[in-house]
Amino acid sequence: MYRITMIALLLCVSGAAVAKTEKSALQMDRQAPVAGQVQQVEKALQAPEYAELSADDRSQIQQALARITQRMGDRQRVDELPPHVQAQVFNDQERVNQLLARAHDDSRQVCTYQRTTGSNMPKGRCLTVAERRRIEEKGKALINDQRTFNNLNPASNR
Repeated sequence: MYRITMIALLLCVSGAAVAKTEKSALQMDRQAPVAGQVQQVEKALQAPEYAELSADDRSQIQQALARITQRMGDRQRVDELPPHVQAQVFNDQERVNQLLARAHDDSRQVCTYQRTTGSNMPKGRCLTVAERRRIEEKGKALINDQRTFNNLNPASNR
């Protein structure tokens, strides 16, 4: 009985691990009603999936959403607009999609586990992709500053 219970438990746990998938970035669509999509984007901007969205990108998204809302007027779908206005709304939607996709990718958290010197216990460190990029850029800038300082101050190299 114990074996059957353990096997069933392991199958359930492995099924739960497989069932968990990463959410994809929110994207605006031409066929769906626009008002609902605008509300979804505004709600998503507050979610942790878009935490790495810069203030400038947030502002660009808000401006694009305002333009889309203004151009749509009382219409529900993009198909109901004249062709030249459809193109403008489509361009704004694509800009919003691009910024949301980049922010979603940057906000993804990546965990690494490393053993510290003198210990067999792995220590976890979880950072977003954007945080990792900033740390790498700061390290490179620090090295470049040190090289520049040493080149300007040859006496300190001795």
